Amino acid sequence: MKGRKKRSSLTAVSILLGLALGLIWLTAMACLTVVTAQEIYDKLFEASDGFLDRADSYSDLSRFYDKNRSSYGQQGERPDLVEYQMLDTIAAYSRYTVSSYGYYERYGRRSKLIRDVDYLMETAVLFYDGKGNLLHSSGDDIMYFSYWTQAEWEAGEEPDSGSHYGWVDISEGKDGDWQEGPWPRFRSAYAGVRNLYSYPLLRVTGYFEGSELKPVVLHYVGEPQLWHAVEEAGGHADSYSELDRAGRLEWELQFDRSGEFADKELVTVYVDQPRMWDYEGVPLTYQGTEYESLAQLAEILDIPEGGAAVPQWGDHLFGLGVFSPNELLVFGGYRYTDDEGFDYSTGELPEADFYLVTAIRSHPLRCAVSALRNLYLVTGLLTLILFLLVRGSIKRRLVTPLRRLRGEMDTGWKSLYGEWDEDHIWAEPYSLIQHYRETQETLRAQKDEVARLQTALGYAKNAEENRRRMTSNIAHELKTPLAVIHSYAEGLKEHIAEDKRDQYLDIILAETERTDGMVLELLDLSRLEAGKVKLSREEFSLTQLTKSVFERLEMAAKAKDLHIRYDLPEPFPVTADEARLAQVIENFATNAIKYSPLGGAMAVRVQRGYQALIFSVENESEPLSAETLTKVWDSFYRADESRSGPGTGLGLAIAKSIVELHGGKCFARNTEGGVEFSFTLPC
Repeated sequence: MKGRKKRSSLTAVSILLGLALGLIWLTAMACLTVVTAQEIYDKLFEASDGFLDRADSYSDLSRFYDKNRSSYGQQGERPDLVEYQMLDTIAAYSRYTVSSYGYYERYGRRSKLIRDVDYLMETAVLFYDGKGNLLHSSGDDIMYFSYWTQAEWEAGEEPDSGSHYGWVDISEGKDGDWQEGPWPRFRSAYAGVRNLYSYPLLRVTGYFEGSELKPVVLHYVGEPQLWHAVEEAGGHADSYSELDRAGRLEWELQFDRSGEFADKELVTVYVDQPRMWDYEGVPLTYQGTEYESLAQLAEILDIPEGGAAVPQWGDHLFGLGVFSPNELLVFGGYRYTDDEGFDYSTGELPEADFYLVTAIRSHPLRCAVSALRNLYLVTGLLTLILFLLVRGSIKRRLVTPLRRLRGEMDTGWKSLYGEWDEDHIWAEPYSLIQHYRETQETLRAQKDEVARLQTALGYAKNAEENRRRMTSNIAHELKTPLAVIHSYAEGLKEHIAEDKRDQYLDIILAETERTDGMVLELLDLSRLEAGKVKLSREEFSLTQLTKSVFERLEMAAKAKDLHIRYDLPEPFPVTADEARLAQVIENFATNAIKYSPLGGAMAVRVQRGYQALIFSVENESEPLSAETLTKVWDSFYRADESRSGPGTGLGLAIAKSIVELHGGKCFARNTEGGVEFSFTLPC
């Protein structure tokens, strides 16, 4: 079964590091959000606690029941005005916003964690009659207004504002395709700006049911048309009715449903600056039950039922609310009574005329998230930067050394002689690199040993063939000097040519020395090919070594009037057996001088190639045949008679063995002007 692919160390480190930093960031942000939500909770609770008092103060209904103040008391006897005040209170608090700006300065401190944002709170305002019957609720969609009767309009007796009050239910069409209903124009105008200033004047024909007007026909005058009419009147008009009587108002028809209400007694009124609200409820869950909106919840709870649930002067019904960082829901109620002449000594409360019920809902935790948005972004970005920096450091100082070491192992230590110069400050990578460098030295020594053993193995495989060839070559090479020594020794024994005795002895000594040199070279070659020679490696300058060799051969070169050109860069350090490498260079140089013509030219070069150094000696000469180029490195091999001369024929074979023992190679090739002998060594 094939194993699952292993995850790379950098990927694993990135995942673990990302999880660690992410968990730390999430934990810190969660704690910060909870603390901020608590601060916002206190602010929202303060606003929720005062919401009932604000609604009651705005409604002004309490003063309508103050009989000691005749102006308010008389107005309180007008049901249409009381109802208008109820509707105006609902409209004013259909939206409630709390701003955080300047909040903390009031307490002598400033939280840098919370940005200045507006917290929109969902509200519901409801009015009940004294028996607990719902009169008006935020959940309704109402247009309310002051108006003039037809008679007041035609007589031009309208005051600055209408002296009568009414309202219209505009919820028709909202649940379905509201654009097909009678009120889409007003809903569109109200959206965003939350007013109907674009339609300052309406003419409505319909019938009343209490204060509610049931519209049958509706005309309107838009704000641009009204200003245009004023301009046509010279920029001044005492009243709208004056412009209408002058025929300057262009009434636009919104709808006409008079055919449906032919049996109704219709009246026409003129509406000044209508107002409205358009309630958009948000679903919520309260005590395990889902409700379509906060207004629906307040209606279903039926708070003023029984009359005693709401205190006389108003209070918050905290027992019904929800108080948590995720949701804050506060109910409140106010009881309006006419207590003129009432005897409180009985311990009872006067009968209620109206009830005001409020509900306000907010989400401190959601507000905290909104307030901390910028902080989330900044700290998240800083966390990401920290992640990248730490990941990069781990990759550079730990993962990369491991990958390089693995690469060296995968390629069989081909880059064995490379160096790692990075300054590692972590203990593990530093120790790893130190061990790697120690391994380099060990492997370098092992590589030399392997080369020696491979040479010995090759020698063993070809031992029989080499022995036969060597025996034949030795016999051939020793035959001539031994025959010369034998013939001259017999001449001396027989006292032949006594006058040449000294000459015979010199010949015998020369042939003996030649035979001795041949034997020594044979022994040296035999030890090299058998792998019994161990190199003594040390660092030295190849350039200086080459110069010293050619200085010893200077007389031989001058004898043939040779011109030698050197290309030897300084200092060109190498690590090898200096004595053996000098033997190779001397052999190449001697061979080149020997076979160069009188007045010829030679070129000596040292250069660095790809992972190897190259030493070459080129001399002018006739080109060698292909067979000679391949056999020139064999023992006792000699070319044709034109290249024959004194020597044993073992020099190039010995040079080749020394170079191969260093892990290099020898080459011979024809050039445009002669022959080049060269060898390479690993850098």
